Amino acid sequence: MSYSSEEETDISDSELDEYVDRCYEQLKDGSRKVKFSDEVYRCPYCPGKKKLVYALKDLLQHASDVGKGSQNRDIKHKGKHLGLVRYIKDDLAQEDLSSELAGLALEVPTGNGVSELFVWPWMGILANVDAEKSSRLKNDLAERGFDPVRVRLLSTGGYAVVEFKRDWSGFYRAIMFEKEFEVDRRGKKDYCASPHLADELYGWVARDDDYNLKGSLGEYLQKNGDLKTISDLVVDEKRKTGLLIANLSNTIQELRTRVDELESNYCKPPAADIHVASQKDEIQ
Repeated sequence: MSYSSEEETDISDSELDEYVDRCYEQLKDGSRKVKFSDEVYRCPYCPGKKKLVYALKDLLQHASDVGKGSQNRDIKHKGKHLGLVRYIKDDLAQEDLSSELAGLALEVPTGNGVSELFVWPWMGILANVDAEKSSRLKNDLAERGFDPVRVRLLSTGGYAVVEFKRDWSGFYRAIMFEKEFEVDRRGKKDYCASPHLADELYGWVARDDDYNLKGSLGEYLQKNGDLKTISDLVVDEKRKTGLLIANLSNTIQELRTRVDELESNYCKPPAADIHVASQKDEIQ
């Protein structure tokens, strides 16, 4: 059954999720163009606005605003932009970050103060957490694509710590977690400016200033993590890879030696055959 994204008839709320999925697949297969260069993006669903040019984070803000807009807005228009939000988070943003990480792996920064200090393993911080709703935090974050390993509610301060996977995919999810809160103006800077807006949930990635805090948050981070730069982790990863290769080389050499011994023993006639042959020579 063919599907046209130009249909403008209203759809019910129950059909919205399916519509979002279809719009996302269209963006993913290239039916709708979003990226025009490494820095230029356009919304494929708002051609009447003089084809506004966006940076990626601004396009995400635009799509989020429309997707979360008034209920009076056309459901299909919202669905298209919600599909665009998913496409930006799951495809465009990951692609751009992968390129950045590839560059980091090739050129490791040197010197002091050139890289941010992150809490390792990767951790995110949620502030103004409602204790009664904390049991749902992990599922909520998982549904939004952040793939948390666990969420720990701290006993005081209204904080929760989100733990991500230890690999680069965990770093990517942590950064996207932070970016989404920043786009909604609920990042760390916003929290520091208005920390007492208890009805708003704020989030960011844990860094050295969080690690060095006094109180339950700093104590938890110090107990469960260390401070590392990206360059530290890249160098450590290379060292571990080097050790792994060395260990594999040693194992392979040991196996080859063992195989040579087995082949040598296999080619030798049994001792009993040698004795019989020797007796035959003596008789002759």
